[in-house]
Amino acid sequence: MSRGLTPEPPLGDTAERDIRVGPTAHYTAYAWFVLGMPYAEWFKTQQGARLFWSLRLGVEWVTRVARGVPRLIDYLELRHRCIDHTLRRLDPDRVIELGAGLSRRGVTWALDHGVHYVEVDLPHMTQAKRRLVLRFPKAIRSTLDERLKLVSADVLSPEFETWLAAELEGSRRPVVIAEGLLGYFDESERQRLASAIAGALRRSRVQRYSASFLCDLRVKSKTSKTRVAVKALRAAITVATRGRGAREDFDSEDAIYHLFAGAGFDAARPIDPEQVPDLGRADDFEAFPMRVWHFTLTPSGSS
Repeated sequence: MSRGLTPEPPLGDTAERDIRVGPTAHYTAYAWFVLGMPYAEWFKTQQGARLFWSLRLGVEWVTRVARGVPRLIDYLELRHRCIDHTLRRLDPDRVIELGAGLSRRGVTWALDHGVHYVEVDLPHMTQAKRRLVLRFPKAIRSTLDERLKLVSADVLSPEFETWLAAELEGSRRPVVIAEGLLGYFDESERQRLASAIAGALRRSRVQRYSASFLCDLRVKSKTSKTRVAVKALRAAITVATRGRGAREDFDSEDAIYHLFAGAGFDAARPIDPEQVPDLGRADDFEAFPMRVWHFTLTPSGSS
């Protein structure tokens, strides 16, 4: 893919209101480094290290006091590995990740799987990512310039669906990912983004149910353990985003089905973390107030 690491004009107004979310990208990048994930060492920053350890010591004490309540890093690992596991199973030929931040996933799939990967984020984040990618050896950068594309865009802009459809053109097994993104949007914004993604995927001429969208979603807690986990998670996000915080959770799984069906998706299912071998532990997954969801549809022109 041409112009992969070359600056491009941003799409939309790039949502300056959301710049406060940026520090979470540094935090999660450092979390992937702590967890030993491939290529994560290239994206850790001093800001990420400071934020990671300050939250560990200053906010996450509640997870040490309340038995069985997951830490923020446990929550992030569950989310990240569930997406990676599902992505491997889907075997995509093109991936577009929204709100990619400083994730190591795009580099991993471009280098190790030979997949064309597009990362979308706000300008300040794509610029930071580009600077970090440029530290790779020249031979690796040459490969990334062909397979990894960094794009600055406001995913809520009116022209986003048209842009996304153009990026998906020619793919046979496209996957769109939004990790940790929808939690910052209110219901109307979630509906708008889901409709844009479904609309763009539906234009792709691929086989039945071969166009996928993966994202993580939270449902309101029903047990005391998950309520404690949600409070700890919300506190950490509020600190990391300098007060921006996360929006309301879904009332139920039925509410998730309803919103995404209304957006144009034909099928939906939550990913069972028990089926993700890389998690490699027997945690009480019911304590996690989140699941990764896999949404599919039947694109027009498919058989």
